[in-house]
Amino acid sequence: MKKSRLIAVFSVALAIGGCNTALAAPADAEQPETLVIGGYSSAGFQIHPGGDKEAALNEVSVTVSWDNQGKLHLFGEFEVEKPLTWEEGGAPPNTGEARFDVERLYADYSLSGMLNLRGGRYLTPIGRWNLIHAAPLVWTSSRPAATDRLFPLSLNGAMLHGAVPWGNEAIEYAAYVEAVRDQSQDPGEIRFKDTRGLRINYTGAMEIGLNLSQFALDEDDHARYNMIGVDFLKAWNGWEVSGEIYQRERRDDGGDSGGGYLQGVAPLGSQWFGVARVENLREEDLGTTSRWLLGTAWRYTTDRVIKFEYAGGKEDHLYMPRGFIASFAILF
Repeated sequence: MKKSRLIAVFSVALAIGGCNTALAAPADAEQPETLVIGGYSSAGFQIHPGGDKEAALNEVSVTVSWDNQGKLHLFGEFEVEKPLTWEEGGAPPNTGEARFDVERLYADYSLSGMLNLRGGRYLTPIGRWNLIHAAPLVWTSSRPAATDRLFPLSLNGAMLHGAVPWGNEAIEYAAYVEAVRDQSQDPGEIRFKDTRGLRINYTGAMEIGLNLSQFALDEDDHARYNMIGVDFLKAWNGWEVSGEIYQRERRDDGGDSGGGYLQGVAPLGSQWFGVARVENLREEDLGTTSRWLLGTAWRYTTDRVIKFEYAGGKEDHLYMPRGFIASFAILF
């Protein structure tokens, strides 16, 4: 109990603090080394279709980055998930779901501008949402279910990555392989193993990504999958259209699964944006479900955003919650 209280106090203090912290040499001096400490946090409130209400301090994430202005770069992200939660009719706000997690902890070594080696724990380079999922950087409070249920979200392993210039544009790539299986598991998380894959991303007038991966379930029948995915982003003058779609096949012909989303963002003025999304998820054991979402996001500063949205569909789903959601997110 004392540990949970300490986690909650630490989390709330960081969330309220909301300030930039950087340990670096003055701008007019040589900078052989740079250490930067930052992070993000978010809090949300939800009303389910039946009227039940809940609220939570969703996460407090601290990032640490070190660079020697040369070939070596170190990065870590340490997160307290659900440090405070509340449900209507339940106990007062409590720390019962609080959990500490090492989100990322890796080293990058640059062999050249086109070839970099990464080792450690990192976000799996599949699609767009998984790589920029931090609450202040995305447009909605809820994450598209296909980006959360179909593939491993992070890996302990090695990766080669870089960018190849192509005129005024570029082709980025990331080839990755898992080396050590996850030793911890979040509630409801699907465990995977033996992951390897390749991501190629074209960056120009728009961004288009191709994702090829193989992995196995680390539970039940240890089913093995091949997966292909495509994602894109087109942004212009504050407007934005993006999407991801995935098709996953079992190697033993035991069935397939997949899903994706299509999302549009429109500027409304005074740093307000309208957001609309449709999404679909097809799982072998849970069948097919879909959801639509309409909302607004107010980015009143570059590092703070307030979001309001309503998600609907034919029926509620554990991994596609419906109802009204409001949230506040901050970078610090």
